[in-house]
Amino acid sequence: MFDAGNKLAKRVTRIEESPIRKMMMAGSKVPGAISLAQGIPDSRTPQYIRDGIIEMLKEDSKIGKYTLGPGLPELRKLVADSISKKGGFPVDPDKNVCITAGAIEALAITISSIVEEDDEVILFDPGYPPYIPLIKFAGGKPVLVPLQADNAWKIDLDKLRAAVTPKTKVLIVCNPSNPTGMVMGKEELAAIAELAEKHGFFVIADLTYEFLVYDEGTIPSLLEHPSISDRLIICYSFSKEFSMTGWRAGYLFGPEKVIEQALKVHDDFLLCAPTPSQYAALIALTKKPGPDPDGLHAELVEKRNLTCERLDRLSDLFSYTKPKGAYYVLARYKKPNIGSQEFAMRLLNEAKVIVVPGIGCGSQGEGHVRFSYGASKEKLNEAFDRIEAWAKTL
Repeated sequence: MFDAGNKLAKRVTRIEESPIRKMMMAGSKVPGAISLAQGIPDSRTPQYIRDGIIEMLKEDSKIGKYTLGPGLPELRKLVADSISKKGGFPVDPDKNVCITAGAIEALAITISSIVEEDDEVILFDPGYPPYIPLIKFAGGKPVLVPLQADNAWKIDLDKLRAAVTPKTKVLIVCNPSNPTGMVMGKEELAAIAELAEKHGFFVIADLTYEFLVYDEGTIPSLLEHPSISDRLIICYSFSKEFSMTGWRAGYLFGPEKVIEQALKVHDDFLLCAPTPSQYAALIALTKKPGPDPDGLHAELVEKRNLTCERLDRLSDLFSYTKPKGAYYVLARYKKPNIGSQEFAMRLLNEAKVIVVPGIGCGSQGEGHVRFSYGASKEKLNEAFDRIEAWAKTL
């Protein structure tokens, strides 16, 4: 009898199932469960984007056809101009930019293009769950640098420096951080740039949440360090900033030689990012009627504060660091004394609330669960009402 399981590729079997997907699938089988797991903003895609796409669907035949593999030229130019303005160096839209199906595809084709067997990739722990499997899929070795849980999840620069070896190929930075909500400061980014310049490795900046900071207003950027412009790679998604998670649109910026190779993977796996989504991204950037037209930023400030207020009421169960960016809280639970996967499953089955187990974000996430406050305020309150009732049974 043919055994398909014995014929599978090791590069796939050595990676684990996404903890977010696992919890969302489990939650789909629990009637009435409320999700605080997946990072999905509750708000609709802004009206001006929807209206623009509706008009194009009616009038423009191009929207149903392939684009060039790297993406719409006019969209790539907008991206290139924006990066050039921030970094103060020239960016060629034909050589340095590729439009992708979200930041995750940008990450995947980049890692596939630069990471080989036994290459080391430095990650901060806890971090975004897909980083580790993407690295393992390419044959690389994730090197986890623990963040300081008792110091607002800040980077221990001595531990970061100690993690660099001759095998280091890449360091991945997510700023603001998913899952901690931590925002890296100038000193930390300067140290990263200095290490990359000294030791000759790439830096991948995942800027999915760059638009969403709360107290600082703006955050420092690795683009402010021209010494690493020849090794800096940026992955960005339109998903969060424009409430376009289902559209799957993002971009990849990097050195010409990296983009040249990443385009091979992009072309073979996808051909091009979805054309309607590229036009939606173009509309998002060119037709935006104001800095926060749908009040998304203001709404997320309120949701962050609401989530923190509700966690404060559960101080016997949780401790946490108030996030400075993104829309996640990584909270430590004080009881019961069980692993985070079991805790998350109990919360799902007994309180009907879906969260992400911290172990899925790295070893430093164990003993924690990640809450997303992208849900509506009504859902947030209902979920925490359930958690409060559940906590009384422990």
